[in-house]
Amino acid sequence: MDKIFRIGIVSLLLMLLIARFIRGRGKPYRPYDYLARLKPPISEEVAVRLRPATAGAPEGLEAKAAEGGVDAYVYDDDNELLFCYSAAGRLTIFRRSNKGRYRYMQEISVPLECTAMGLDLQDGKLYFEAGGFWFVYSAG
Repeated sequence: MDKIFRIGIVSLLLMLLIARFIRGRGKPYRPYDYLARLKPPISEEVAVRLRPATAGAPEGLEAKAAEGGVDAYVYDDDNELLFCYSAAGRLTIFRRSNKGRYRYMQEISVPLECTAMGLDLQDGKLYFEAGGFWFVYSAG
């Protein structure tokens, strides 16, 4: 009877430990990829929803975290994602942890020397304007 009681207690503790780790996780990350190339102008609905990129590098991000530097960035508050654009044609995506640090998630190629960058807060799509077109990236 004593062995059964010990096994039951150990099983209960393991279940509580597993439940703690599962509950503590946030939304799963879905990688971003190229979706479409659109001729301007984009619809007014989308233009109103776009959050424009901020020039420069964000505070709290290490200088060497994004290869090629950071020329502009946009932060997605809902998913706690930081999108860092480099004029060399690189987009680096970081996720903010509970401790305020940024964890590298993905790096993808984007158009060189974009003139505008924005995040659609409703759809989670990224828009880049370059060469007279809008390039759209979305989470898969």
